[in-house]
Amino acid sequence: MTLKNLRDGEKIVLVVRKHWFVLFRDVFGLAIIFLVPFFLLPLFVGSLAQGNPLDVPAGLGFFFASFWTLIIWNLLFARWTDYYYDLWIITSQRVIDVEQKGFFHRDVATLFNLNYVQDVTTVLTGIFGNLLGFGKLQVQTAASKDEFVMHDIADPVRVEHEIREAQRKYYPAPGQGEPPLPGE
Repeated sequence: MTLKNLRDGEKIVLVVRKHWFVLFRDVFGLAIIFLVPFFLLPLFVGSLAQGNPLDVPAGLGFFFASFWTLIIWNLLFARWTDYYYDLWIITSQRVIDVEQKGFFHRDVATLFNLNYVQDVTTVLTGIFGNLLGFGKLQVQTAASKDEFVMHDIADPVRVEHEIREAQRKYYPAPGQGEPPLPGE
């Protein structure tokens, strides 16, 4: 992946997305919502058959089924777009947040520079989080906003390691050498 607005000497270290289980959870929920009307419709029609039947045109049921499928399909595509284009880019100098909002709006912002990082903590919660290895990453900084949280990311332990490694390599502690010059 390339990013147009990288600083001089800045390199992409890691690109982080949410875990695939987050997308699966959303899609599974949409599948349940999709099927509900098809189970309720026979019950509704059966109760109408016991009383006075309605004079409903034959194509009306097909129209509503098609319309419902189109709505769910659009929601599914919106969830996939949000999953795929929401990401965090860890570079040698900073962490960049790319947040997709709807189909046609994307915010790109620098969350923090690595030289401001004071502490990085990973939290894996729940059965699925521990079994599949996803959770949240909390980063304490010395900046004006002191804590940043990345939720539902894949392998937060590896991401923490990469942040600490990039910070150690490009921003060594005082007395442990100088950071490399741009282009090294």
